[in-house]
Amino acid sequence: MKQLKPITNKLLWIFAVGQFGWSLLSGIIATWLVHLYTGNAEKFMDTNGILSQFISQNPLIASLTLFGIITAVGRLFDAITDPLIASWSDRSDYKGGRRIPFLKAASVPFALITLAVFVLPRTASVSANNIIIFVLLMLFYLIMTIYCTPYNALIAELGNTQKNRINVSTFISFTYIAGFSLSTMVPSLANMFQGAKVAAVLAPVAAAKGVGLDELMASLQGAQMEQVRGILSPETLAQITAVQQGAMRTAIGIMCAVACLACLIPALFIKEREYIDSKPSRTPVFSSLFKTFKNGQFRRFVYADVIYFFAVTLFQTGLADFETRLMGIPSDNTFTLTVIMTVVSLALYLPVNKLAPKLGKKKLIVTGFFAYAAVFFITFLCGQGFTWGLIIAVSAGIPMAILGILPQACVADVSELSTLETGEDRSGMFFAARTFAMKLGQALSMLIYTSITVKHLVNGVEMVESSQYRTVTLIATITCLIGAVLFLFYDEKSVLGRIEELKMQQS
Repeated sequence: MKQLKPITNKLLWIFAVGQFGWSLLSGIIATWLVHLYTGNAEKFMDTNGILSQFISQNPLIASLTLFGIITAVGRLFDAITDPLIASWSDRSDYKGGRRIPFLKAASVPFALITLAVFVLPRTASVSANNIIIFVLLMLFYLIMTIYCTPYNALIAELGNTQKNRINVSTFISFTYIAGFSLSTMVPSLANMFQGAKVAAVLAPVAAAKGVGLDELMASLQGAQMEQVRGILSPETLAQITAVQQGAMRTAIGIMCAVACLACLIPALFIKEREYIDSKPSRTPVFSSLFKTFKNGQFRRFVYADVIYFFAVTLFQTGLADFETRLMGIPSDNTFTLTVIMTVVSLALYLPVNKLAPKLGKKKLIVTGFFAYAAVFFITFLCGQGFTWGLIIAVSAGIPMAILGILPQACVADVSELSTLETGEDRSGMFFAARTFAMKLGQALSMLIYTSITVKHLVNGVEMVESSQYRTVTLIATITCLIGAVLFLFYDEKSVLGRIEELKMQQS
């Protein structure tokens, strides 16, 4: 039997860099897709809705918007592609391993498709743009599956002990938050490319009005759009919007390049065959999927997981809008809040890592659900001011740390138990089923979010009212509480006890 190299924390950190890459790409889509393509700016230089001219804004079928339709169809698409990719990975016998070859193949297309979502739908035809963004998002979901499903399967295979399992879950949670946090910096990065160009557009206006450029820009800073329209012509506003669009696309392009390099790190530097003695599964795809969902403990986990991703995606999708529209925080300051939220979460990683073996993952995960519900409810009640954003940022760091680390370890536990009981490693299918649960929750949340926050006429102006955003946060609160209750049915002690029992029998 081939002697395998020991799995070290250095190797696990190399692996975790890939999580940074794909969380950055998915964070760009989750945070900025709806924000840029729908809604409308209330203040000068806000980014909300700067790409809305390119796609349909009104419901297309009943109350379903374009993004609602895309996410609904996307989940049907995922229902087919997720198990197919998982089975392909489980059954593969490539020279480079069962997982790493997929990471190599998907990294560059993953980044390019993400950028294309914000660059290509810009023709003169709204209908053509609708089709383009639909196709691009279907490709995004497919390439994301090709990368993430084999990647996640490696969590169980590299986490060959409870210690390694919790460590790898901690490391990838760290890089996930780092990637998602970086994705929120898109406007800050865009500002570096648009300041001089906006000044150039405004210079003739300042000269025509007989005021200094600095004086004009100071008067516009943070001004309501109703006031701005009385100062700047529609042509000037259109020029500024074009500058914003170009700057945002440039910023997203830079982010995608960074993410691509990160996705390639584990693909290029982990020699899978040297660490994992993997044997191809022989179970056909749908039989493997059936066996996965036949696992009672896994089903109990997935029920709660769908709810979690539904609630947290509602929060992530609307976070920029909650901060700018409900709390009145300038978009430039939202990154500060993200940094605070990230720092709080990271500070809790070590305590969560240490407490999980002592208290059990289940107790901490249930605590995380209740903590997130509290965050969503505070957002529902929030008023104006930076202080509210600070409260949200600090309190959200707690469940982010817990639910960022431990659920993956639970899937790895169930997957290992299945491998020990059946003698067949189908880690890919277990994590594909979890990925599908993630996408299902995200899709439902996008469907709900875009349906609730549809623009309508208010005093002759098309806009989204604050009550619509508060409705979103209330729904997230209720569903998160339901998720906490559902996870109480997961029997962690039984899973871990059976794993130890089977390992002792084999030793």
